[in-house]
Amino acid sequence: MARQLQELGWKVFVIAGGLTAWRKAGHALERVPHDDLVKLPTFS
Repeated sequence: MARQLQELGWKVFVIAGGLTAWRKAGHALERVPHDDLVKLPTFS
């Protein structure tokens, strides 16, 4: 996904360790307004 976004011109970075690592490093987060959230299907 990151590569596809980069090809479209977006500045994208893959974070080793994901969001957990981002939080642990103390980087800023911003909340998404409730109306902007989209429930995606889950697969098991």
